Amino acid sequence: MGPGSGREPPIVSWDLVFDRIVPWLLVAQLGLILWNRRALARPPSRSWGTGAPAVSVLIPARNEADTIGTCLEHVLAQDYPDLEVVVLDDGSVDATADIVRSFDDPRVRLVAGGVLPDGWTGKNWACHQLAGEAAGDLLCFVDADTVLEPEAVSAAVAVIDEHGAGLMSMLPRAESRSAAAAVLLPIVTHATLGLIPISLIHASKSPSLAIAFGPFIVVTREAYDASGGHAAHPGHIVDDVQLIRSVKAAGYRVRLSNGTDLVQTRWYQDTGGIWNGFSKNAYGALGYNPLIAAFVVLVLAPLLLSPFVRFGFGIVDGALPMIVVWQVLLMLASRALTAVMGRDPLWSTPLHPVGLAFWAATLGWSAVLAHTGRGVVWKGRTMPTRSGD
Repeated sequence: MGPGSGREPPIVSWDLVFDRIVPWLLVAQLGLILWNRRALARPPSRSWGTGAPAVSVLIPARNEADTIGTCLEHVLAQDYPDLEVVVLDDGSVDATADIVRSFDDPRVRLVAGGVLPDGWTGKNWACHQLAGEAAGDLLCFVDADTVLEPEAVSAAVAVIDEHGAGLMSMLPRAESRSAAAAVLLPIVTHATLGLIPISLIHASKSPSLAIAFGPFIVVTREAYDASGGHAAHPGHIVDDVQLIRSVKAAGYRVRLSNGTDLVQTRWYQDTGGIWNGFSKNAYGALGYNPLIAAFVVLVLAPLLLSPFVRFGFGIVDGALPMIVVWQVLLMLASRALTAVMGRDPLWSTPLHPVGLAFWAATLGWSAVLAHTGRGVVWKGRTMPTRSGD
């Protein structure tokens, strides 16, 4: 550019972004995943005898006839010595209640859920009622489509005892019965391990720095009552994340563990169910923060997708820079690492950009739904994606 042209060169060029900033971003993400691999450890095994704190396993169930039987079988096979199981039938119109009644075990109790009050989500209301029915010192909330290994509860109580925590939650293994689930669901584990510093969740007292996994949460009765439990924010769509934030706000420690060999959940299987599930939760998991959501959707996701886009164009054009190849390999290595940690299908690793783009799209749509007052249909109810509480 000659003198006097009146045009200044751009401060930040595309070459600087793609060839310098993006590589360091990917290296930082890989470093965070490796750091989280240490922080999100498998909970230690422990045998409990007399004197173990009483645990109430609490299962909200709404039209769960396909899964509740298997869930109860595995809960009742726990090696923990002092256990009660309370199942709340949340207005099911299938055989859920009959299946629960068929279990001839004095530890199992079925209660009928009350009418959903205004301002509550169905999950929060069900869990609130279950907590009121529980007699245990520890409340273990388990989703009805979750399967536990025999030592799961014992290991969770060991974490509570070892760290003096008010709440602990385990990263579950997501069951993948379909190609859509195998490709799209691993992004949950990848985003958790690749974007969130688990060690800081453990160490920080900030309620905003928290995440939990709804299929399996254990909270002490003391922490639950002090935090207000599910009644503290009855209309919050992401009940698990809000509960751990409330517990942290009440001054209690929290712990997360890798429970992928102890807890398995079905979650969603078809593309439509995954879209609705992600759209229901994604924006609320970010605390309904429009700046963070905009940054993720408009800046972070495009930057993380750019190596794959450049790789594709490079193949077509016959000119593929090695820096792009290394970026793609680095991203796939990170995705493979989180797949191993989450016990997700490794074969779907090359399709990581599909899952990433899908996740970013659902986050954007979740924000649109929240700000336009629209909801999603979930288990036969229309649920708002944002409440007024």
